[in-house]
Amino acid sequence: MSVFHFNKDGYFIDDKKVKIVSGAMHYFRIFPEYWEDRLLKLKELGCNCVETYCAWNLHEKREGEWDFTGILDLKRYLELAQKLGLYIVMRPGPYICSECDLGGLPWWLLKDENMQLRCYYKPYLEKVKIYLEKICDIIRPFLITNGGNIIMVQVENEYGGVAQDRAYLEELAKYYREFGIDVPFITSDGEEEYMLRDGTFPDAIKAVNYRWNSPRAIDALKRVFPNNPPAVMELWNGQQSHWEMKRLPKRDLEEVRYSVETALENADFVNLYMFHGGTNFGFFNGSLFYGDHFAVQLTSYDVQ
Repeated sequence: MSVFHFNKDGYFIDDKKVKIVSGAMHYFRIFPEYWEDRLLKLKELGCNCVETYCAWNLHEKREGEWDFTGILDLKRYLELAQKLGLYIVMRPGPYICSECDLGGLPWWLLKDENMQLRCYYKPYLEKVKIYLEKICDIIRPFLITNGGNIIMVQVENEYGGVAQDRAYLEELAKYYREFGIDVPFITSDGEEEYMLRDGTFPDAIKAVNYRWNSPRAIDALKRVFPNNPPAVMELWNGQQSHWEMKRLPKRDLEEVRYSVETALENADFVNLYMFHGGTNFGFFNGSLFYGDHFAVQLTSYDVQ
């Protein structure tokens, strides 16, 4: 068993400083038959870590009916990553965004006409607690403190862009601790000061999400949290796409190269979002509302 910890000088496993180079791959967007192949490719790229969300709306499609089989077999996915010697950053949410339907929250929450999502609202938190207990029962044996490979767990997602409810974030953290999660928490937000400030809580690692210009984004993180070791949770090397687009967007490869290179130079934790986007099966894809129309996400996720 080991301990993953951090201070202003960086990230450490026991007493050894480590640089975490990660790539995002969501098990629920990839057929299980391809999981090991994609994880091997991630490792061959030079990454020593994989990041994944958990999708509450897939695991509990109907309230009280749980599914952790097939493409939703989270335990098997974690076992494969451990077998290949990859660290894991877990992002169970409960809200994950990820350009999916209701940001990963299950539709049936809205059957309550008074429901308030993503805040300190007890009827919502009661449902969240049940979900987190289920997820924590699966991930707990894989924590690095239990001899596994999970080094960080994210609480909520990009919360600073929507609210300032610190009590809500701390309640989620309390649930995680109650269910045996004893690795560091991490939060991630956009590079605006208010987003970084409002989306986190004490003792959590603070990370930044952005598309380009790593020096600018990492400097913004440092200004708000000078004692936090620089962390990049989402370096958007791909780009979301909508059905209404006449052609798929193409990223400038030099711009991507510069952003990745300078992120690796200036941060001790860097996660490429996405390494492999996979597929939004069924009606999992979400949409963006632009005031007069919805821009519906493609079946393919985060194409380059």
